[in-house]
Amino acid sequence: MMQAAFFETDITPTYFPIRTYMREVTEVIDPLYARAAAFQDAGTLFAMVALDVVIVEAGIVARIRARAAERFDIPASNILVCGTHNHGCPAVIERPSFKREDAYIDFMIERAAEAVAGACRCLRDACCTVASGFETQVAFNRRFLTRHGHVVTQPGGEALKNVLCNENVIDPEVGVLRITKPNGDLLGLVVNFGCHACHQLGQLTAGYPGVLCNTLKAHLGEDIGVVFLNGPCANVLHHNYLAPERRASKEQTGGLLASRVERILADMPPEAGGGTINAVSKQIRLPYRDFAEAERRFADPVVQAHVFGGLIKLGWYDYPSLKEMAKRNGGGEDLEIQAFRIGDAVFAAMPAEYFMEFGLRIKEQSEHVKTFVVSLANGWVGYVPTQEAHQRKGGHETTTALWSKMCFDAGDRMADTALELLHTL
Repeated sequence: MMQAAFFETDITPTYFPIRTYMREVTEVIDPLYARAAAFQDAGTLFAMVALDVVIVEAGIVARIRARAAERFDIPASNILVCGTHNHGCPAVIERPSFKREDAYIDFMIERAAEAVAGACRCLRDACCTVASGFETQVAFNRRFLTRHGHVVTQPGGEALKNVLCNENVIDPEVGVLRITKPNGDLLGLVVNFGCHACHQLGQLTAGYPGVLCNTLKAHLGEDIGVVFLNGPCANVLHHNYLAPERRASKEQTGGLLASRVERILADMPPEAGGGTINAVSKQIRLPYRDFAEAERRFADPVVQAHVFGGLIKLGWYDYPSLKEMAKRNGGGEDLEIQAFRIGDAVFAAMPAEYFMEFGLRIKEQSEHVKTFVVSLANGWVGYVPTQEAHQRKGGHETTTALWSKMCFDAGDRMADTALELLHTL
């Protein structure tokens, strides 16, 4: 029989003031957590931990895995580490306008490792069932085509006058993995849905992912575990820019998702099975773009008019640093694609802010009926847009910078590798 367990640790900062994504703060709006789950069958132990932070870079992933493996006998490669992409967190990354909070990162690593080890220590007999439903009121494509054939991200004010329509659709599927005790009592949930988490950017809050998890625990039992795995969310946000008067709070966004999860649970059959656990991964190397050519393109006033002007003022479009990085890294980066199976559900984990279209492609071409995609997982190589999106000028996600730097066909290469791995599960 399969075994499973959930465990969470508090990763709220313990000292102040502290740097966040955009500013320095001295207070907490609501707590941040590392939420973990572990699963085991006769041959495989697999664990996952989702942190209420914006990004978990590959070096930090390696440290969390190593510390967790020291505390419990689990292969480091059998641990999924991801961020919920919550922008209301301490500075776990560095940008030209702010430095990392290294003391916090050390603390976060220890707490995340303890969450993984804690779940592994608490394994008990369990059953699992997978189902999904659709939620269309939460997420919206945030890239828009203009009358001049360009793209603008998150348009407002005068920019809306030139907008024609969203560049593409969204993936409305909400995936739910229900884990129960042998007597049928609920043990925990794994929820998958793709949407940026930008509420109260630069403050200290778990955002809508925190509301989702806390609401489900309040309604279903405070002792159950909930892990939220954000899906491909690079071009998807919790605000409809064509209806700017309907700005949803994190409480509304997380509450709507929690309600959808509860309706999916209500429609699930009461019976549940055991389930096979399996995990595989593959390292691939992808080249960077031509940064000299990207710098020349950015000199075009049309391009600069269709990105976030505030980031230009902050010096975030730093092409000399990109060129130095390319020399230092040999012109590209190594990244890990991971695939894992829990019962009838399979997941592809991508180390990027992955465009929604790739998630749909993987789901469509996977041979498994219940296939889900996790983004911002096991590292971060920035935004990975479609090749079609790259054809238009403008757009935050496609204009070359530190956060958008990989070769133009990176997303397809990553999807090909994910499908190859899913085939082996």
